[in-house]
Amino acid sequence: MGSDMTILERLFGRTKGLDPNVSSYSFIPVNNGQLLTQFDVQKYTNAYQDNGDVYSIVSFLARKAASIPWYVYKTNQGSRAKMALERYKRLTKGIGHPGALDQAIRERKAAYDENMIAQDSNTAQILGQPNGYQGTDQFFEQLFGMRFLTGEGFIWGNDGNIDNGTFTELLIMPSQYMDLVADPNDLFGLSGWYLSAGTGNIPLAKEDVMQWKKEDVMQWKSWNPNFDAVERTHLRGVSPIKAAWYNYLMGLESAKAASKLMQNGGAKGALVPKVIGGTIPFVDEKTAANMQRALHDRVNNNDRYGQVAMLQTPWEFLNFGLTSSEMALIDTMKFSLEQWCRVFSMPVVLFSADNMADNNYQNALRDLVTNTIVPMCAQLRDELNRWLVPRMGDKNVFIDFDIMALPELQRDMEKMVSGLKSA
Repeated sequence: MGSDMTILERLFGRTKGLDPNVSSYSFIPVNNGQLLTQFDVQKYTNAYQDNGDVYSIVSFLARKAASIPWYVYKTNQGSRAKMALERYKRLTKGIGHPGALDQAIRERKAAYDENMIAQDSNTAQILGQPNGYQGTDQFFEQLFGMRFLTGEGFIWGNDGNIDNGTFTELLIMPSQYMDLVADPNDLFGLSGWYLSAGTGNIPLAKEDVMQWKKEDVMQWKSWNPNFDAVERTHLRGVSPIKAAWYNYLMGLESAKAASKLMQNGGAKGALVPKVIGGTIPFVDEKTAANMQRALHDRVNNNDRYGQVAMLQTPWEFLNFGLTSSEMALIDTMKFSLEQWCRVFSMPVVLFSADNMADNNYQNALRDLVTNTIVPMCAQLRDELNRWLVPRMGDKNVFIDFDIMALPELQRDMEKMVSGLKSA
């Protein structure tokens, strides 16, 4: 091998043949066919539908992210504007750092005018009405939900089976049923996609085509450290469900145990005769049975709601309290919720009744927006500009979310405006 080999060629033993577009691997096995998804597809659905914590967190994140408006802007021209746009894109991924938001707004103004919205562009029109059954908000909520839940979000663009044609509609695909077709000549490439179900591969709508063209599918994923030359797992995202699968099982079992405890918990306390004159009145079995019937008829009865009941002789209530196993069960359920919050980058305060002070809640919301929601939106923005804008045939436009529309950042905006006025 010559000295002009690239790092990847040295690392993987990759050698180029006579055709520069075709390459072979000397020792890494290559997958030539369809790849199954790297995780049991049913687990995604079960985790979302059967676990209240997962449902609450994912739906909260999806709704919050989808509430941010998206626009298509006309970009300023020139090298300075292009550099400002790149700086703005980097800054928006870390607006939690001091001064980052202020600088990001400055760079954005140099890159494009927020009042110059390309409303008549093909890109803006298809984002405004992605398909016939979803509006923009529902479209983005589903996309963000799939991304948070499965580690991947897929959009299929319908071009009417015209090669490289403009899209007429955009549809969100279920990530857990998207199967990757590997490129046999490239460890980091793919040839297309299949949408699979229990009955087999699903063809394109109105077309007898099983394999979906890679150019028509946008894959938005997290990075995956699991490199596999055969199964190509490094080309798929990593779901938080997979990372915290044992936490899911623990939470599922604790929920079942809590349900059984409520069904078979037994009495919560007992009435005992009150000490009178230094002595405890004797209650025989017959008297206790009569007392139990009286409690059932006069006290533990929905028909007696709001009425005043009368019992013979003074009684005291003995509260059995919670057993150690019940307390441990409560702690386990709290721990499971905290683990899910960590996995999904969700501040625990937002789901903790112990920290519901308004100041704590507002600060937690701001942390969620700056550290989770905005970086995720920035990722999606870059993918949409890479994939969608060229296919729609628009020039000098930029898809972006309106960072100034976030109410959690209004306090920072006010400080920034005050600083500009006093400067």
